[in-house]
Amino acid sequence: MVIIERAPALIAAKKVALITLLVGLLAGCSTAPAPPEAASVPVPHRLGTAFAPPHPARVVALGPADLDAALALGVRPVGVGLPLSAEIPPWAQRPDWHPVTLRPTDGGYSTEAIAELHPDLILAGSDYYIDREYPELSRLAPTTAFEHAPDEEPWQVTTRQVGRALGKAAEADRLVTGTEDRIRTESAAHPQLAGAEFAVTLAHGPGGLGVIRSSRDVTVRTLTEFGLSLSPAAASLPGKGFSAQVSAENLAQVDTDVLITAYPNPALRPELESAPVFRNLRAVRDGGYLPVDGPDWPALREPGVLALPYLIDHVLPGLAEAAAHRS
Repeated sequence: MVIIERAPALIAAKKVALITLLVGLLAGCSTAPAPPEAASVPVPHRLGTAFAPPHPARVVALGPADLDAALALGVRPVGVGLPLSAEIPPWAQRPDWHPVTLRPTDGGYSTEAIAELHPDLILAGSDYYIDREYPELSRLAPTTAFEHAPDEEPWQVTTRQVGRALGKAAEADRLVTGTEDRIRTESAAHPQLAGAEFAVTLAHGPGGLGVIRSSRDVTVRTLTEFGLSLSPAAASLPGKGFSAQVSAENLAQVDTDVLITAYPNPALRPELESAPVFRNLRAVRDGGYLPVDGPDWPALREPGVLALPYLIDHVLPGLAEAAAHRS
């Protein structure tokens, strides 16, 4: 009798325990926070999709145009990539902002150094090295990348991409529109730029120059926005990359209306300018030669919504004067 009376009680107790467990699980599911993907912002790019957190607090900006856009949108990154110089360019400097600065090697930026910053978002749409870095960086944090190709990404694309990642797409659109409006205004104010052919060169030494040959290169894109045209001679140089090397004896190949020569090492300037083959170039003889160094070179080589106004104020007058000498 006792056994018959206890069995139903045991079964009932088990039922109660099971129901209690199921209710608890259902309650837990209803109150658990949504997975990160549900609240994040998808930012598709050529290498994948970055799921940006809704309010990133530790942003690392590896690309120059990414940095410009982030700062213009009110975000101060904790880490900044500096591909061309050891110092943050003047247009990006801010009072009481001292981020960790990162310099790349031939293989790109150090994953370990970036990991130490504990990023929750990595902006790299204009990072030249991102195709090599992406597999490791994307494991650290959501990471953006180019939508077209390294060193060919229009600054407009990067700015809008950063705007999406930071939840400020409308503000980014306004930044792009305002910058484009100023470019059009300045182009109209300098009609001598229209149609002038140019070549952009980089001085490695008196023995020769690196010459940008790709019409899709970001520097070339910037100059064409102001009305200039890439020299057909530069565009036809052999090679597969965005640039080609031209030896001293062949510098006449890049002679054009406006010859822009960058000097990352200022000591190379007197060496190159004293070379007879350089002095005899038509652009040099006729006043179409424009040397650039210091921050003027990053402004030309790293276009963005902050670098472009600097370029307009500090480089464009010299460009217009050089273009005015063309025959």
